[in-house]
Amino acid sequence: MKPFTAVVLAGGASSRMGSAKALLRFGKETLIERVVRGLQPMAAEIVIVSGRHLELPPLSGARIVVDDVPSQGPVAGILYGTRAAENEFLFVCGCDHPFLEPALVTLLVRRADGADGAVPIVAGVRQPLIAAYHRRIGLIAETLLASGERRATALMERARLFEVTETEIATADPSGLSFLDVDTPEAYRRALDIGEARESWK
Repeated sequence: MKPFTAVVLAGGASSRMGSAKALLRFGKETLIERVVRGLQPMAAEIVIVSGRHLELPPLSGARIVVDDVPSQGPVAGILYGTRAAENEFLFVCGCDHPFLEPALVTLLVRRADGADGAVPIVAGVRQPLIAAYHRRIGLIAETLLASGERRATALMERARLFEVTETEIATADPSGLSFLDVDTPEAYRRALDIGEARESWK
């Protein structure tokens, strides 16, 4: 597998959560610290796309890129990630996925080779924000933003993406917990319960 850059999106408003998701406590660390720590053994580099409103904790081994214009959504985050990446391929995820399965990450990056990217299918729906992309996806993202389009679904419509089936995903991530995102207080409580049960937090 070719070296890849992990791009972690942390610039959102977290309006459904009510506070910055990246800074939520998860065991002895914050959510973003956990995500970065989990990606470090696999990724050649890690880029955090954040906003000026957010003061992140020290993240050893990661570079932080700040949005030029706030509140442009995930398409902008992907664009900034492609601009900062030193590698041809990127794995993109939010800062609120505490249970990323390494086998799923590497599967998506492998499947992105030969296309604009690879997106997993979960419950029949493509998941553009836990996916792998070729760096040229940035050209599509830039065109969309210039036209006022911020939806990640629009990015998928324009790009030539390999769809990773649910059968293949289940082999790499039998629990499916990679796709648990901490978007709401209810989801946060569920993730904490799972983390405590799996990792015996004190």
